[in-house]
Amino acid sequence: MSPILKPTLLISLFSLSLYSLDVAYAAPSPVPLLVEQCLRLPSIELGAAFANTRSNTPEATLAQQALIFEQQTIGLNNINDRLNYYRRFDLPSAERQGLLQCQLHLADTLSQLLNQAEFSQLSQALAQGNAEQVLLSQQLTLLLQQHWPAEDKAKLYTAQASVGQGLSSQQFNLAFNNNQCEPEATQAKNSVLSEEDNQNSEAKNTKFSNTIASYLLTQENATCRQNVWQAYQARAKETNQLALQRIAQQRQNAAVTRGFNDYTDLVLSTQQLSSPESVKAFLDSQTQNLNIAPWDIGRNLSQQALVKGPTLQTAELLNQIFTYLQNFGLQFETIATTHTEDNLNQPYTVRVYHQQRLLGEIYVAYHAQSQQIHHQTLRQSVLGQQFGQQALDLKPKLSNYKDIEQLSEAIAEAVTSLARSSHFYLNNAMGQSQDSHFVASLWLAETLRQQVFPQFEQTYLHEREILAKAYAKQLKVFRAKVAVNFYQRQDAQIYPNLDAEFNASFGQEWPHREDYQYSFNAIANEGPLHYQSLWQTSLAQLIYQTTLNNPDKLGLFNTLIINEASLSFSEQLTATIGVPVDSASLIQRISQLSETE
Repeated sequence: MSPILKPTLLISLFSLSLYSLDVAYAAPSPVPLLVEQCLRLPSIELGAAFANTRSNTPEATLAQQALIFEQQTIGLNNINDRLNYYRRFDLPSAERQGLLQCQLHLADTLSQLLNQAEFSQLSQALAQGNAEQVLLSQQLTLLLQQHWPAEDKAKLYTAQASVGQGLSSQQFNLAFNNNQCEPEATQAKNSVLSEEDNQNSEAKNTKFSNTIASYLLTQENATCRQNVWQAYQARAKETNQLALQRIAQQRQNAAVTRGFNDYTDLVLSTQQLSSPESVKAFLDSQTQNLNIAPWDIGRNLSQQALVKGPTLQTAELLNQIFTYLQNFGLQFETIATTHTEDNLNQPYTVRVYHQQRLLGEIYVAYHAQSQQIHHQTLRQSVLGQQFGQQALDLKPKLSNYKDIEQLSEAIAEAVTSLARSSHFYLNNAMGQSQDSHFVASLWLAETLRQQVFPQFEQTYLHEREILAKAYAKQLKVFRAKVAVNFYQRQDAQIYPNLDAEFNASFGQEWPHREDYQYSFNAIANEGPLHYQSLWQTSLAQLIYQTTLNNPDKLGLFNTLIINEASLSFSEQLTATIGVPVDSASLIQRISQLSETE
């Protein structure tokens, strides 16, 4: 057998730290090296690679072909992970251009791979293999389903970028026909101008820039608040209308080409909630009437007392979390570090083991000016191929429930990514469906919050925070309904009256239904899958509550995360929370759990 090319990455964890420590230019940047390796990545020819397979049995041939596929594609996947890591940073123009060239090269390489007959043949053959191979077959099938011609993909990405750019703009003009609705400063200014220039009281244009929140907080007139909020939601309608129509049409064409009625049916066909009716049942179960309009939420929150919990040292909490995770068979070893008890916030590397098996490393860095906690996969663990690398960018101190949620979720995602035990990158990185992939890590995050912070809700979640979380949830519920509807044929829409759905969550009217789809970016990107974060969070909480008194923590971790037997997601649920686990039953169990809380 001829040697198989396996591109490797020479970028060390030290070089990765250069940007996160804000000293990127104190040493040579790792980005040019990444770009060079990326652009030198050769095309993948499965036919030539498979031709070298020598075996006497079809079973062995299939296993060998699956291994060859993994070895041929792992370099591409590794570079893509590093690319996504560096795209987060504010880079010099030349480096941004280099990463863009890399991104285009990877896209071309993947497109060329997906167009090969051997790829489709392998996907079909793996569907008849063992459990792990069947899961890989599902991933390859999903890639084929999502594969579009280069020209169509370019049009889609351009339209999505246009929608994002339109919504990111905070600049827009409002014409106030009622002087009572003008901001106080503008009223005074216009009053002076009117006296000096003898102007009449016609409508005046006022330009807003990052002042919507303050306007809604200070404006006493409820009608004014409503009109300004609704105008703000529709600020990108004119610029985004054509782009969003193009996205919808392209996706509809793709769905029809693949034999589906519409794009919603297509994208849900591979999900845990596999039909619009299932998504509707779930979203309806999560709908709660707050009787507070979005344009009034700021004033309501401002009237709630701001109760601060204790400030916590992240480094100390991280040690507590690592200690607790030993219950799941995990061990953590600090290596190559200047991290000491006297200097806890220095960057360091943690080597992670599970029952004596090395999983990989977590690189930990602290950023005093950071507003958020980030987790990023640097290299995905693949059993028999490579150890994993994860990065945690942390705040030195935690002061509210969002900090604690972000910390627990970041650590849970890092550990989960390291611990997945498939021999195939795609099985570990993509999961069995987009609406189930993060359930295990969310379950682990919920466990950490409740066990390491036993008084978490009582200490950090007071009336103000509870209301803010409830509002954010209802806004996502409504938007998920809009997104599902938007990509359905009009005669098949599961929510024929979205006006009533808005009222069901907020107890108020938003009469301009034509503006709904222009108010949030996820409609262009996630589309009908916008519900999935709500679904996965609910399912993770169900698993946590159902298994709370299960003493076999190691068994739970092995089933939900390690998954050495390559169980399907339904089989994992059956093994942990028991039957029934069909979507209708799960929705009912989630609803019952919510009622008892």
